[in-house]
Amino acid sequence: MDRGPQASVSPGLFGVSFSTSRTQKTAWSIGSGLLFTAISVSTGLLATPWLLGWLGAERFGAYRVLTDWMSYLSLLELGLSGALMAHLAQKVAQSDATGVRRLVVAGLQTYGKVTLAMLAGGTALALALPHFVTLQTLGSHEIRIAGLILLLPVLLTPLLVFRSLAEARQRSYVIGFVMTLQSVLTTGLLLAAAWAGWGLVGQSLAGAVGQLPAALILMWDGIWVCRGSWSVSADPTVKQALWSLSRPTFVHTLTDRIGLLSDNLIIAWLLGPIAVVVFHLTQQLGILAQFLLRGLGNATWAGLVELYAQGQREVFCLRLLELTTTLSALAMACLGPIVAYNHHFVARWVGASSYAGEGVTIIACLNVWFWSIYSLWGWLLLGTGNIGRWAPYAIVFTVVNVTVSIFGTFVFRLVGPLLGTLTGFLVLNSWALPRVLQQVFGLSPSTLWRAALAPLPWGLSYAGILWLLARTHVPWGWLGLVLEMGSAGLVGLFLWWTLTLDEDARTQWRYRLRTLGASY
Repeated sequence: MDRGPQASVSPGLFGVSFSTSRTQKTAWSIGSGLLFTAISVSTGLLATPWLLGWLGAERFGAYRVLTDWMSYLSLLELGLSGALMAHLAQKVAQSDATGVRRLVVAGLQTYGKVTLAMLAGGTALALALPHFVTLQTLGSHEIRIAGLILLLPVLLTPLLVFRSLAEARQRSYVIGFVMTLQSVLTTGLLLAAAWAGWGLVGQSLAGAVGQLPAALILMWDGIWVCRGSWSVSADPTVKQALWSLSRPTFVHTLTDRIGLLSDNLIIAWLLGPIAVVVFHLTQQLGILAQFLLRGLGNATWAGLVELYAQGQREVFCLRLLELTTTLSALAMACLGPIVAYNHHFVARWVGASSYAGEGVTIIACLNVWFWSIYSLWGWLLLGTGNIGRWAPYAIVFTVVNVTVSIFGTFVFRLVGPLLGTLTGFLVLNSWALPRVLQQVFGLSPSTLWRAALAPLPWGLSYAGILWLLARTHVPWGWLGLVLEMGSAGLVGLFLWWTLTLDEDARTQWRYRLRTLGASY
């Protein structure tokens, strides 16, 4: 997001000359994220009714729960991916090619050992899975076999080093493109397996196979960049530095994962997998918005870390505040139409009986807004190697979140887990995370929150108006629904442009758009 005439990677690093600006890389990353979102939305809309029909609600919900449980295996990498990204981002910003190569080799060697631990832990989890899901017609044998099949992608764990390398080199757009490929391939395989009647086992096999091409493409991209460098040895001090940063990174990853994935697991435990289906389908638009908004933070953190590593602290702070306001405004423009039209969307997509209610929609969208802001701030702490300052607060947030979620599910049922997340955001993150950012970057909490809250006056008013309008009529078919929601989103962007940005900011955005295709 920087206007200055500085390339993000100097010529000659890894033997390749780069002249691409931070703005261009950010735009490509956002573009690939939009492509992924569009493709995943389209395939999800088409595939979900067929999957529900061919699998049944219980198997459909059970597969969601299985993937959430097995995703916790990635925690056994103990924060290495985040530690690698932080160290790699620093080395790339400093044009230290040798340092980058040593980190890649050290990462491959360390991940090899971690993979064995993940396989052992995954086997134990797969065998215990029936105890964590309330079953009605499904057998324990089917769930255990499906869980063991989902262990296959664990063998690809060492290749995560190449994803960390792509992130640090501000090549999130490559990840976006390969994830789009993975989404299409996986959806096709899931449909084929469900149509063939292979049940939960077939879904697990399709999900495991669908991850292979993306991992291999990122590996090829990383090997091409580091070609001729495999003779570089992994300095023991490099491994020590990775493990030192991996501990607080692990805590951050663990708490983030629990915050994102615990809702389905709590509902499956207390209410059963069929309730997971209703909960998941109602939040589908919100989940996609969350992915897109978090992707914006993911697309920009490496460029900000580069500014910080190069000593451009004033520019760094200005860009952080600008991105915070922009992300908040885009969230308002995106989430307002979802709050208003989600009940129409779910009813037309899978039937009104699969809608969990207005409470789930509204609180889920509030949580998405908070997640988008907090994830941007958290990426910067991670990328600058300061995530350890946040780790103690993250643990407290997780305890509050899970405790309120379990109690809330008993009392309020489906809305309970969302209340747990919102409570953690309000009582802890709202003051603790800005405090940590002040300690690291010198920005006061009031300055950060002014930037985040700037779009809320028009954003909340606009969402309320949309909500009332959406209850005056039923959109005419899919075309009418898409046109109304799309038009509402465009109006939200217009409000951001006219009500949030001043003339200087609009001039700067015009400049960026005009020069987006130019190189430094």
